[in-house]
Parts: sequence; structure tokens; C-alpha cells
Amino acid sequence: MLQQRAQKGDARAQAELGARLMFGRAAPYAPADGARLLHAATERRDSYALQFMGVLAALGEGRSQSWKDAFAFLTQAAEVGDKRAKEQLRVVGGFEGLEQNWLRAPAAVTHFETQRISTIEGFLSREACGWIVNKARPVLSEAMVKNPERGGANQDAMRTNTGMGFSIVDSDLVLQLTHARIAAALGLDVRQQEPTTILHYDPGQQYRPHFDFLDPGEAHFARELQQMGQRVATALIYLNDDYEGGETAFPRL
Repeated sequence: MLQQRAQKGDARAQAELGARLMFGRAAPYAPADGARLLHAATERRDSYALQFMGVLAALGEGRSQSWKDAFAFLTQAAEVGDKRAKEQLRVVGGFEGLEQNWLRAPAAVTHFETQRISTIEGFLSREACGWIVNKARPVLSEAMVKNPERGGANQDAMRTNTGMGFSIVDSDLVLQLTHARIAAALGLDVRQQEPTTILHYDPGQQYRPHFDFLDPGEAHFARELQQMGQRVATALIYLNDDYEGGETAFPRL
């Protein structure tokens, strides 16, 4: 249906299909066709296309990286009346404060040197945290764990919370700037980051002690390690603070 609508000139269908084709998300991997459809939808000032072009500009994907262009695309989406674009501009703030509020490495307090454990107060604004929470809440489902024996992921009694993940197709400028701030804090290239995952814990839910790295001794992890490399850091951002308990603990420390 999406293809049929796009072929008939529906700008929103062109934008959505183009974004999928660009990265092979729920569609074949055909970046050239995706770029063509996105360009057509952008020419017609479709708000989704404009916002996705802003994501591509922030990433430097298929074009040169430019925060200025990313803001310009988002501003155009807001000018055609898109509420989500307007809200993102409010959350992010003006382009003039980009370096100070988002791209500069924030001050961290180091607790352990060898294990490199640090904390940063006020990493994101309350507005940015609220934006991410509201974006994730409608699509939360049972959180999974990687299966070292059979491969893939499945539910496990060690993890009882819910969660979701944002693919590139679901991204926006707030998420891209969050990625950039994480990269600045860790001193790593933003392109090393995995897609954003949101985790939600109701009272009594938990994730029992576990490792975040992939065990190279497990056969089912070998391909992922070959393709993606080993995890070198985990960045946890607490999106709200109106609860007790729930701390991330390091039992061996």
C-alpha cells in the first residue's frame, strides 16, 4: 500500500517509503531509490521528509554533516505547521546555543578509574527527557536478552522490565543531539553508538546482574562481534527521578 500511494504521488508515502529504503528498515535496502523519493517529498515540503532530511544532515549520511542544515530542515517542517517539529525546536533551543548546551563535553565525576565509572548531573534537560519518554511510552514491550546458546534474543526471568528501541527511521533531532552529547562525554565517535534503547521499570521490576559486553567465547556472538565489534562503554541516562530505588549497582565493586 505504501508503494502504491508513493507511485501515485502521495508525498507522505514517498517520505516514509524513502526513509525505509535508505536503510533497509522493513523494506529492501535501496538507498538510491530512497533518496529519490525523499527528495521528491522534500520538494513538496512534506513535514516527515523535512524532519528525516534533518536527521540525515545531523548524521552526515548520504551528504556532508551539518547541524545548521539539520536545524534548517526542522525549521521548515515547523513552518508548514508540524507540531512535533515545533516541539523539538522548543526542546532543543536555538541554534546559537548548540555548542554550549549539546555538543560540549559535560563535566563528569569519576568514581572508579580502572573500570571507568563516572556520573554526570543534569546530562539532559527535563524537556529533552520528557520528549524521549513520551516518544517511547506508546511502543514499550517486554524487554529481551541476547541468547548465547541459540542466538537472537528472547524473554528471560532475569529481566522483567519493558523497553523499546529507536531505529534510524524513528529518529529525530532531539535523539541525534543526545547521541552527540553522549559521544562528547565519552570521547568516542558518534558513529560507534548502537541505536537508542529506552528501558522502563515498574515497581518491583528488575534486570538481574549481567554483563553488557558480548562474550567472544559464545559461538552465536561471534558474527555480531565480527560485524559490529565489542562494546566499549555503556551510557545510562535516567529520564525521570520521581521514584525510590532502581539504582544501577556494581556488585563486585
